[in-house]
Formats: sequence, structure tokens, C-alpha cells
Amino acid sequence: MLETYGELALGPYGGSQVGRAARLVEAKAKEALTDLMTEAGTKAKDAVVGIPVRSSFITVIEMPVMSESELADAIKFEARRYIPVPLSEVVLDWWVIPEGFAQNTGAEEESEGLGKKKKFMSVLLVAIHNEVIDKYRSLLTAAGLKVSSFEIEIFSAVRALVGNDLSPILLLDFGAASTKVSVVDYGIVRMVYAYERGSQEITEVLSGSLGIDFARAEEIKRSVGLSEKPEHQEIKTTIEPLLDHALSEANRVFVDYRRKTGRSVSRVIIYGGGSQLKGLAEKVAERFGLEASVGQPFSRVEYPALVQPAVREVGPSFATAIGLALRGLSR
Repeated sequence: MLETYGELALGPYGGSQVGRAARLVEAKAKEALTDLMTEAGTKAKDAVVGIPVRSSFITVIEMPVMSESELADAIKFEARRYIPVPLSEVVLDWWVIPEGFAQNTGAEEESEGLGKKKKFMSVLLVAIHNEVIDKYRSLLTAAGLKVSSFEIEIFSAVRALVGNDLSPILLLDFGAASTKVSVVDYGIVRMVYAYERGSQEITEVLSGSLGIDFARAEEIKRSVGLSEKPEHQEIKTTIEPLLDHALSEANRVFVDYRRKTGRSVSRVIIYGGGSQLKGLAEKVAERFGLEASVGQPFSRVEYPALVQPAVREVGPSFATAIGLALRGLSR
């Protein structure tokens, strides 16, 4: 049962406007977190913390089939080929993808000279910088919270958005400062790509093009967006080139996954604050020729009917938070 939820804009804490991304010093981040917990009436003292994709490393590697004890040593050796920093500087974890969930990804290979099949297994490899974990632990401790566990944000979002669907799904996370593209197949994260351009850029360009302030441009982006009405064509033609760039990046991931695995994405789920751009789901569906929907993570929890309109509107921004809360409940 949903007890409470809340969000606030970080821009003002960094001396900027609502809708702008902000990277805060610890004192300001603590102030924002404390204010949020106060406004939301949060009573919990244990926290599950989401780590941004940009602060982590995720990949799928192929390893010869071996025992669990052998794999522990082999992974540490193999990881040095993929992780660009010393392993002493990261927390390393991995998970063997069950056989049958790694179709057409090199799971079998011809042994040289023998003509026999040699089995390989797919392993999901993840790493987080120690200094990132220390930073978040320090922040939450200062705010009076005890950290129960950490999780990379994409895994939380998958828990909240995908459910039991085993088909390949493309997830598009439209954040203010960055956009993340992921492919989830058999419920497992298989590819992750992020680039440092987000929905804030659309607001900035609208602001300059229309000669209005940032706050008004943010409002127009959400309420008008990609409207087909004649009086909105200037707004639409300003937004579309920026959005087309983001979708072109997503298409590269889409095509790359199909090329590597032979499996095609079946649908697209959009989430993040930038997904509130009016007409975005329709644009994405048109671009990929697939069903596209805005994620509704609150559908995973029970809540009073009277708050349904509110949670439906803000839901896409809460995918990671809901996924983290569900992880906390399952521990």
C-alpha cells in the first residue's frame, strides 16, 4: 500500500529555475532531501538508494561454462578487460543469465579443429565506483537515514515498469539533463546507453525561439508539445529536430540489439520527467512502428482512488523510486 510520495525541483537549490537539472554540493543536497521528507511526511528511516547509470557500468559478457567457485575468480580477471578503472576502485557484481534467456548471443561456439560445440554462458556484469557509494551514504546519513542497499536505477525502473513481460522491450528514460536507452529481454537488462542531452534542452530552445522565460517554455512544452493544431506549428517545428536526435540515438540501440541477438523489440515504454511532453508517445510509436506507452509505475502498488489523477500525471517520474521501494519490500 502506498503510504506517501513526493518530489521537488532541484533547480532552485542550485540557484536555477524549476525544470533545470542541478548538481548540488552535499549541504544543498541534504537540504533538498530533508525538505522533501518533511513535505511528504516520510516516517521511514531505512532507504534503498538508486545509483545513476552515468555513475555505473553495465554490460553482458560471454564466459565458458564453469562452476560458481571458478566463476568468481574468472569474473574478476575478465572484468579488467571491460571496466576502465582498477577493480579496487569499484564494487563489482554479476549474475549468470539462465540458459535459454541468452539466445543468439554467442552462447555456442565451434571448438577449433574438433568441430564440436563448446558451451558458453552469458553473464551480466555491473560495477559502481566506491566514491559514488561513499558520497550517497554520507548524504543519507547526514539526512538521518540508514542505507539498506544500493541499486543501479535501470534495474529499479525495470521492476516498476516491465512486470512479467518476457519479450524484448525498449525503455526510454527522458531526464532533464540526459537520456537513457535500455533493452530489456526476458525481464533482464541486456543493453544500456546514455547520452548527456535531455528534455531541458528542448525547454531552452523553446525559450529562445519564442522569446519567453524558461518557466513559461517548460509549461508550453508539457501542455502544447507536439500538438498538430495550426496555431502550434511553430512550437512543434522547434521541438521535433531535438526529439528526432534523441530518437535516432535510441534507434541505434534498437537496431544493434536486433543485429546481435536476432530478436526484435516488441514495444517501447517511456518514462522520466521529460516523458510528460505532450504527444511524445505518439511520436515514438510513429518513429519505431511499435506500440509506445508512457510508463505507470504506480500500477504496481495500491493507493486511494482519490489520488489516481495525481499519480497518473506524475507517475513516469517515479519509476526508479517505485522500483526501489518494491525492492525494499522484498528484502
